[in-house]
Amino acid sequence: MSWETTLRRSVRNPGKAARVAISLARGHYYRVKFRVLGRRVRIGRNFRVVGRLDIQGPGTVIFGNDCTVISSYLSPTTPYTHAPDAVIQFGNRVLLTGTRLGCCRRIEVADGAGLAEARVMDSDFHSLKHSDGPRYNSSGVSEPIFIGRNAWVALQAMVLKGVRIGDNAVVGAGAVVVNDVPADTVVFGNPARVVWRLAEAPKTSPLADLGPNRPSATV
Repeated sequence: MSWETTLRRSVRNPGKAARVAISLARGHYYRVKFRVLGRRVRIGRNFRVVGRLDIQGPGTVIFGNDCTVISSYLSPTTPYTHAPDAVIQFGNRVLLTGTRLGCCRRIEVADGAGLAEARVMDSDFHSLKHSDGPRYNSSGVSEPIFIGRNAWVALQAMVLKGVRIGDNAVVGAGAVVVNDVPADTVVFGNPARVVWRLAEAPKTSPLADLGPNRPSATV
Protein backbone atom coordinates (compact mmCIF):
# COMPACT_ATOMS: atom_id res chain seq x y z
CA MET A 1 0.00 0.00 0.00
CA SER A 2 1.41 3.41 -1.00
CA TRP A 3 1.79 6.25 1.48
CA GLU A 4 -0.73 8.29 -0.55
CA THR A 5 -3.39 5.60 -0.08
CA THR A 6 -2.58 5.33 3.62
CA LEU A 7 -2.85 9.10 4.00
CA ARG A 8 -6.24 9.22 2.24
CA ARG A 9 -7.63 6.46 4.45
CA SER A 10 -6.33 8.22 7.56
CA VAL A 11 -8.09 11.45 6.57
CA ARG A 12 -11.38 9.60 5.95
CA ASN A 13 -11.24 7.70 9.26
CA PRO A 14 -8.88 9.41 11.73
CA GLY A 15 -10.20 7.40 14.71
CA LYS A 16 -9.30 4.11 13.11
CA ALA A 17 -5.94 5.49 12.00
CA ALA A 18 -5.19 6.50 15.59
CA ARG A 19 -6.11 3.05 16.91
CA VAL A 20 -3.87 1.36 14.35
CA ALA A 21 -1.00 3.70 15.21
CA ILE A 22 -1.37 2.95 18.92
CA SER A 23 -1.47 -0.81 18.35
CA LEU A 24 1.67 -0.63 16.19
CA ALA A 25 3.39 1.44 18.90
CA ARG A 26 2.47 -1.17 21.51
CA GLY A 27 3.77 -3.88 19.22
CA HIS A 28 7.09 -2.06 19.03
CA TYR A 29 7.07 -1.65 22.82
CA TYR A 30 6.77 -5.41 23.30
CA ARG A 31 9.46 -6.03 20.70
CA VAL A 32 11.85 -3.86 22.70
CA LYS A 33 10.68 -5.20 26.07
CA PHE A 34 11.33 -8.85 25.27
CA ARG A 35 14.70 -7.98 23.76
CA VAL A 36 15.72 -6.13 26.92
CA LEU A 37 14.48 -9.02 29.08
CA GLY A 38 16.58 -11.43 27.03
CA ARG A 39 13.59 -13.53 25.93
CA ARG A 40 13.97 -15.66 22.83
CA VAL A 41 11.27 -13.82 20.89
CA ARG A 42 11.36 -12.93 17.18
CA ILE A 43 8.72 -10.59 15.78
CA GLY A 44 8.03 -9.74 12.13
CA ARG A 45 6.85 -6.52 10.50
CA ASN A 46 3.67 -4.60 11.39
CA PHE A 47 3.14 -6.30 14.73
CA ARG A 48 0.03 -4.93 16.47
CA VAL A 49 -0.93 -5.34 20.12
CA VAL A 50 -4.09 -4.24 21.93
CA GLY A 51 -4.09 -5.08 25.63
CA ARG A 52 -1.56 -7.32 27.34
CA LEU A 53 0.91 -9.82 25.88
CA ASP A 54 2.83 -12.02 28.32
CA ILE A 55 5.58 -14.31 27.00
CA GLN A 56 7.34 -16.54 29.52
CA GLY A 57 9.72 -19.49 29.48
CA PRO A 58 13.12 -20.61 28.18
CA GLY A 59 11.99 -21.57 24.66
CA THR A 60 11.52 -19.62 21.43
CA VAL A 61 8.44 -17.70 20.30
CA ILE A 62 8.26 -16.50 16.67
CA PHE A 63 5.72 -14.13 15.10
CA GLY A 64 5.52 -13.68 11.33
CA ASN A 65 4.56 -10.46 9.56
CA ASP A 66 1.28 -8.59 10.15
CA CYS A 67 0.32 -10.52 13.29
CA THR A 68 -2.18 -9.02 15.74
CA VAL A 69 -2.72 -9.63 19.46
CA ILE A 70 -5.97 -8.43 21.05
CA SER A 71 -6.51 -9.17 24.72
CA SER A 72 -7.30 -7.59 28.07
CA TYR A 73 -5.26 -7.19 31.21
CA LEU A 74 -7.46 -9.73 32.99
CA SER A 75 -7.20 -12.25 30.12
CA PRO A 76 -3.82 -11.70 28.47
CA THR A 77 -2.45 -13.60 25.50
CA THR A 78 0.18 -15.96 26.95
CA PRO A 79 2.51 -17.98 24.70
CA TYR A 80 4.45 -19.89 27.40
CA THR A 81 7.30 -22.32 26.71
CA HIS A 82 8.33 -24.93 29.28
CA ALA A 83 11.61 -26.25 27.85
CA PRO A 84 14.69 -24.64 26.26
CA ASP A 85 14.09 -26.38 22.91
CA ALA A 86 10.34 -25.62 22.83
CA VAL A 87 9.14 -23.51 19.86
CA ILE A 88 5.88 -21.64 19.36
CA GLN A 89 5.74 -20.34 15.79
CA PHE A 90 3.02 -18.12 14.31
CA GLY A 91 2.88 -17.52 10.57
CA ASN A 92 1.90 -14.28 8.83
CA ARG A 93 -1.40 -12.49 9.59
CA VAL A 94 -2.19 -14.62 12.64
CA LEU A 95 -4.74 -13.20 15.10
CA LEU A 96 -4.57 -14.06 18.83
CA THR A 97 -7.32 -12.86 21.15
CA GLY A 98 -6.57 -13.81 24.73
CA THR A 99 -5.17 -17.20 23.69
CA ARG A 100 -3.30 -19.30 26.27
CA LEU A 101 -0.55 -21.56 24.90
CA GLY A 102 1.64 -24.00 26.82
CA CYS A 103 4.46 -25.60 24.85
CA CYS A 104 7.02 -28.28 25.76
CA ARG A 105 7.99 -29.26 22.19
CA ARG A 106 6.37 -27.36 19.30
CA ILE A 107 3.18 -25.48 18.47
CA GLU A 108 2.92 -24.15 14.92
CA VAL A 109 0.13 -21.87 13.66
CA ALA A 110 0.02 -21.29 9.90
CA ASP A 111 -0.71 -18.10 7.95
CA GLY A 112 -4.07 -16.39 8.43
CA ALA A 113 -5.22 -18.52 11.35
CA GLY A 114 -7.21 -17.03 14.22
CA LEU A 115 -7.25 -18.20 17.83
CA ALA A 116 -9.83 -16.86 20.27
CA GLU A 117 -9.66 -17.13 24.06
CA ALA A 118 -8.80 -20.82 23.77
CA ARG A 119 -6.22 -23.17 25.31
CA VAL A 120 -3.54 -24.87 23.21
CA MET A 121 -1.27 -27.34 25.04
CA ASP A 122 1.17 -29.78 23.45
CA SER A 123 1.71 -31.78 26.66
CA ASP A 124 -0.18 -33.63 29.37
CA PHE A 125 2.23 -31.81 31.72
CA HIS A 126 1.58 -34.50 34.36
CA SER A 127 1.94 -38.25 34.07
CA LEU A 128 -1.17 -40.37 33.59
CA LYS A 129 0.48 -43.22 35.48
CA HIS A 130 0.26 -43.58 39.22
CA SER A 131 3.47 -43.15 41.22
CA ASP A 132 4.48 -42.86 44.85
CA GLY A 133 4.93 -39.11 44.61
CA PRO A 134 2.26 -36.47 43.93
CA ARG A 135 1.06 -36.35 40.35
CA TYR A 136 1.70 -32.61 40.08
CA ASN A 137 5.45 -33.31 40.36
CA SER A 138 5.42 -35.76 37.45
CA SER A 139 6.06 -35.15 33.73
CA GLY A 140 3.56 -35.93 30.99
CA VAL A 141 3.85 -36.90 27.32
CA SER A 142 4.38 -34.11 24.77
CA GLU A 143 3.58 -34.16 21.05
CA PRO A 144 3.64 -31.24 18.55
CA ILE A 145 0.52 -29.36 17.48
CA PHE A 146 -0.10 -27.88 14.03
CA ILE A 147 -2.94 -25.45 13.20
CA GLY A 148 -3.44 -24.95 9.48
CA ARG A 149 -3.92 -21.93 7.24
CA ASN A 150 -7.03 -19.83 7.80
CA ALA A 151 -8.21 -22.13 10.60
CA TRP A 152 -10.26 -20.69 13.46
CA VAL A 153 -10.24 -21.91 17.07
CA ALA A 154 -13.20 -20.43 18.93
CA LEU A 155 -13.87 -19.32 22.50
CA GLN A 156 -13.03 -21.76 25.34
CA ALA A 157 -11.93 -24.52 22.96
CA MET A 158 -9.06 -26.77 24.01
CA VAL A 159 -6.51 -28.15 21.56
CA LEU A 160 -4.48 -30.97 23.11
CA LYS A 161 -1.20 -32.66 22.30
CA GLY A 162 -0.42 -34.26 18.94
CA VAL A 163 -3.34 -32.66 17.10
CA ARG A 164 -3.20 -31.43 13.52
CA ILE A 165 -5.96 -29.01 12.47
CA GLY A 166 -6.38 -28.74 8.71
CA ASP A 167 -6.57 -25.63 6.55
CA ASN A 168 -9.82 -23.61 6.80
CA ALA A 169 -11.14 -25.78 9.65
CA VAL A 170 -13.27 -24.30 12.44
CA VAL A 171 -13.10 -25.55 16.03
CA GLY A 172 -16.38 -24.56 17.67
CA ALA A 173 -16.76 -22.89 21.05
CA GLY A 174 -16.01 -25.17 23.98
CA ALA A 175 -14.76 -28.06 21.83
CA VAL A 176 -12.05 -30.36 23.17
CA VAL A 177 -9.82 -31.47 20.29
CA VAL A 178 -7.95 -34.73 20.92
CA ASN A 179 -7.79 -36.03 17.32
CA ASP A 180 -6.82 -34.51 13.97
CA VAL A 181 -9.34 -32.16 12.36
CA PRO A 182 -9.71 -32.50 8.56
CA ALA A 183 -9.40 -29.43 6.37
CA ASP A 184 -12.59 -27.52 5.50
CA THR A 185 -14.64 -28.94 8.36
CA VAL A 186 -16.37 -27.68 11.49
CA VAL A 187 -16.00 -29.63 14.76
CA PHE A 188 -17.92 -29.38 18.03
CA GLY A 189 -18.14 -31.30 21.27
CA ASN A 190 -16.05 -33.22 23.81
CA PRO A 191 -14.34 -34.99 22.25
CA ALA A 192 -14.67 -32.81 19.15
CA ARG A 193 -16.12 -34.43 16.06
CA VAL A 194 -16.99 -33.23 12.58
CA VAL A 195 -20.54 -31.84 12.37
CA TRP A 196 -20.34 -30.62 8.80
CA ARG A 197 -17.98 -29.98 5.92
CA LEU A 198 -17.61 -26.43 4.67
CA ALA A 199 -17.86 -27.49 1.03
CA GLU A 200 -21.39 -28.73 1.70
CA ALA A 201 -24.32 -26.43 2.54
CA PRO A 202 -26.27 -28.20 5.32
CA LYS A 203 -30.02 -28.56 4.59
CA THR A 204 -30.84 -28.50 8.31
CA SER A 205 -28.99 -27.48 11.43
CA PRO A 206 -25.69 -29.41 11.50
CA LEU A 207 -26.11 -29.67 15.28
CA ALA A 208 -29.53 -31.33 15.16
CA ASP A 209 -28.16 -34.84 15.69
CA LEU A 210 -26.26 -33.85 18.82
CA GLY A 211 -29.35 -33.93 21.01
CA PRO A 212 -30.79 -31.41 23.49
CA ASN A 213 -27.38 -30.73 25.05
CA ARG A 214 -25.80 -29.69 21.79
CA PRO A 215 -23.38 -26.73 21.94
CA SER A 216 -24.22 -23.28 20.69
CA ALA A 217 -23.78 -22.73 16.97
CA THR A 218 -21.66 -19.67 17.69
CA VAL A 219 -18.13 -20.24 16.45
